[in-house]
Amino acid sequence: MLGLTAPDADGALSILAERIALALDMPEASLCKALSEREHLGSTAVGDGFAIPHCKIHGIDDIYIAFARFEPGVEFHAPDKKLVQAMFVVLSPPDQPAAHLQVLSQIARVLKRKEFREEMLRARDVGEVVRSVHRAAEAEGL
Repeated sequence: MLGLTAPDADGALSILAERIALALDMPEASLCKALSEREHLGSTAVGDGFAIPHCKIHGIDDIYIAFARFEPGVEFHAPDKKLVQAMFVVLSPPDQPAAHLQVLSQIARVLKRKEFREEMLRARDVGEVVRSVHRAAEAEGL
């Protein structure tokens, strides 16, 4: 999802929940609530304009990852005080906590690559996003 806008973190999570719920045919309200509750425990912003909103939610059998980019960015209480422009959203079934943590760890790992972050922020379409993710995952041996 590219070219999104939101007034704040709650607005961004609401937009993400709406679009992801539609794609996964799940209740938007429960997804929005789960993402918001997790975010209120502590910011999922990791710095350099990125965040990894995530939650465990009933009604799914697999882990789902979505990428979204907000322009110009959203206040997300990032540790470096920068607006968050890009987000990897991770949804997991509650019975897969180890896999949930592994996915979060792998995303955090590739986000340490400056070149990857830059590619994700300038990608013009979904194809470029996918190619960047594949290159970074391959470079990290994932």
